[in-house]
Amino acid sequence: MVAVGSTALFLVAVDSTESIEHESEQDRIENGFIELGHQMASASSGNDVTQSLNLDVGDEGTVASKDTGNIHIQGEDVDTNVSIGAIEYESNNGEKVAYQAGGVFHETMDETQVKSSPPIHYDDQTLSFPIVELAEEGDLNSGDISLEHEETENIHNPNTVEGETVSINVTSQYYLGWKEHFEQTVGDEGDAVQDYGQINESHGYVDVEFGLTSVEAVFENAVVTDEKPPSGDAGGIHGTSLYGDDVNISNIDSQVTSAIADANESHDSLSESESQISSGDYYVNGDLDNDDYNLDTIDISNGNVSVFVDGSINVSEDIQVTGWEEGNEAQIYTTGDLAIDGDNGMYVGESAYSPGNPGGEGDQENIHAKHLQIYGTSDFRLDMSGNDHYEGIIYAPGGTVTSGGTPTIYGSVVVGEIESIDGASEIIHDNDLDDSFEPRMQSGGQIPPEITYLNVVKHELTVEQN
Repeated sequence: MVAVGSTALFLVAVDSTESIEHESEQDRIENGFIELGHQMASASSGNDVTQSLNLDVGDEGTVASKDTGNIHIQGEDVDTNVSIGAIEYESNNGEKVAYQAGGVFHETMDETQVKSSPPIHYDDQTLSFPIVELAEEGDLNSGDISLEHEETENIHNPNTVEGETVSINVTSQYYLGWKEHFEQTVGDEGDAVQDYGQINESHGYVDVEFGLTSVEAVFENAVVTDEKPPSGDAGGIHGTSLYGDDVNISNIDSQVTSAIADANESHDSLSESESQISSGDYYVNGDLDNDDYNLDTIDISNGNVSVFVDGSINVSEDIQVTGWEEGNEAQIYTTGDLAIDGDNGMYVGESAYSPGNPGGEGDQENIHAKHLQIYGTSDFRLDMSGNDHYEGIIYAPGGTVTSGGTPTIYGSVVVGEIESIDGASEIIHDNDLDDSFEPRMQSGGQIPPEITYLNVVKHELTVEQN
């Protein structure tokens, strides 16, 4: 019995010693790769001076390979693919330490850790993306190596990209590390990572997006349509109209359907019994109808609210947006229509609606349209009648608005057609909606960080054993 116990202790001691030795070697190699990354960044600065480094990668050595991954950057005036290589060390247990495009990654069977971040910087709406690439392939062993700068290519000089969307796709064996890096780089400025996943046994991808998503800044107008909007006998449009050849706005069908589909996968369903919702994202499978849902208050005092409706919105009781003073927004995405009936409305704060007062400009102090936004597809249809009222913006290029009786819309409407404005129907512009108002709709269920300037540079280096 004693002998068995002694053997067990001996085995535990051996395992512990081997584990400590492995961790020590792993730390030494990681530090060597981090120093390699620093020297690569220094060598890529543009001078022609060859730099040297004593690289410690143990007895196994490393392999420098080209074309192990790809970075695709796409925007309004940039569309380029950059092939990226890697310098990789693999231990006996299958763990890897790798340098790729300026970053150092440690990959185990379970995860990919970022040991040194790629030199991608996002600050004050400016994205700087220097990509360091290998000029040649080969084996590298422990000892002296030389680093030489070959050339620098300006893929996208520092230019203004405000109002555009810039997407980045990284395909790499270390895609989870790239994902982690983009999330840390952007922080709480938005959700840069839109999608990621595995492609095959060795590689995966991460899709990143910066900038606005397909919302034209036209809300200084009361109405924006493809055709000239009609005028009613007693009512009408109070504010400017933009129509005909002056309008060239694409529908947002794919963005809306994508956002709603992603919400189905990632957001909680709206409770039918809940009368008030606050900051967060909610999904509705089917119609959002007052007969089935008790929702009457959307509180945005503590943050934005997004509701994704895979169906239509039927309002038969008032729905009020509160807490607008904090500057947040309520956004509703629908694949169907919006119908308001029974002399009810959707509005922000105190309702500006005054029944029986056709032709009036409304109380502008009570109109806060920017805080309620509805986004629809080209099949969207808004139906109102009686004393119904809506306060907010509607952005559904290609859609239709029909109103009869004495309903009123306060804010701005962007659709394909105003089919009729009968009776004393009104569309009254919110004077606070000027050309500086640019709402940021979600695409794929996430709001990407804003971007104003983009700078992408590729540096090519030769790494050789001395």
